[in-house]
Amino acid sequence: MFDSKMMGQQSDDPERVWPSGLTEPEAQELHAYVLNGTLIFFAIAFIAHVLAYINTPWLG
Repeated sequence: MFDSKMMGQQSDDPERVWPSGLTEPEAQELHAYVLNGTLIFFAIAFIAHVLAYINTPWLG
């Protein structure tokens, strides 16, 4: 599974960035997925809190 020789090759590649071993375009693509996932999570959480407040109002 984990090959230390392969890891050495990745660190020798000037296109890959430490510590992730991703190239710059790969890192930007992953970052876009993380941001979209976070926005979707917060939108669902916001809607859930609004529905919970409508069903059982708190602070008042």
